[in-house]
Amino acid sequence: MSANVYNIIWADDECDTLKKDISIRKLFNDKKIEVLCHVPTSEELKDAIERYKDKIDAVIVDGNFTKEKVAYVEPTDITGLIHTLSFIESFNIKRDIPFFLYTGRKVMLQEICKNGELDYFVNYKRIIQKGNIEELANKIIKDVDHIHSVEFMVKKKYADILKTASSIDDSFGDNLHQFLLDEARDTKFNKSVDLFNQLRLIMEGIMGKCKEDDIVPQDIHSLNNFKDFFTFIPKYNKTTKQDESYWYGYKKGYKQYLKPKDIMPKSIGISFKQLIETLQDGSHKTQELNLHVSEYVQETNTPFLFRSCLYQVLDVIRWYGDISDKILNGEFEGNKLYYISE
Repeated sequence: MSANVYNIIWADDECDTLKKDISIRKLFNDKKIEVLCHVPTSEELKDAIERYKDKIDAVIVDGNFTKEKVAYVEPTDITGLIHTLSFIESFNIKRDIPFFLYTGRKVMLQEICKNGELDYFVNYKRIIQKGNIEELANKIIKDVDHIHSVEFMVKKKYADILKTASSIDDSFGDNLHQFLLDEARDTKFNKSVDLFNQLRLIMEGIMGKCKEDDIVPQDIHSLNNFKDFFTFIPKYNKTTKQDESYWYGYKKGYKQYLKPKDIMPKSIGISFKQLIETLQDGSHKTQELNLHVSEYVQETNTPFLFRSCLYQVLDVIRWYGDISDKILNGEFEGNKLYYISE
């Protein structure tokens, strides 16, 4: 969805002239672009961004302007541009603010900047020839709308875990990406059953991968078995003052499967049982359910319970990616990660 207003800051040594340009003012008004302030130097630009950092959607900079105020700006002075490049990244840590180079000296800049100084503007196609003000306005709107889109935010927020998921399996990465998009678009929180079900399927996929790698016994055929195998029980003996914590394991007939304590971090294992039980309950609509997860989410109209499960599942994916890398590198032998007692 497009932003109602596009708030920008414009840095140019001819800012007084730009302010008075009626054609620019009319175009920006039509495009819903509001200039929060005009500044003549990069020092003032930096101060302005700091002042308006929670409101800015975009920044326009000239190629030929100075870092500090001077009586006369030399035609080849790009100290303001170079200084601006030094702080673009720092202002884009928390959120993306696109910077656009609007210049009438493109050829001169290309001749001077031969060491990649213009890469940011070139890579994002954000160099606009001065005079093409409508092209600049349209580019601002297009890029800001893209940055505000669900697709962009999901890709940026979950970049690392999506990379991990894709390294596990391309289809696994694609499915996770689609799921995260669906979750981000569920603004009414009325798709909880479907989303809980998708999370459950993701966990079943991880279970299948663990079986392929011999991280868990082949006898494990359900999430309930998987849950038991990865459930960590904290226990402290006050008499002996010893840590007697243990992994619950999994029993089938006379066989008992146990696993060493270093396969999964305790911080994940301790909540594993509750996670699986919540996903199982939330992804079904039968009367036998005890937790009534979906009803709770729909009645409260909040995403908090679901998202707490989501983040735990993402952590399990991260864990599996890490342990599978160790197996691949020979740091773990899958079928020796557990032992069987009769």
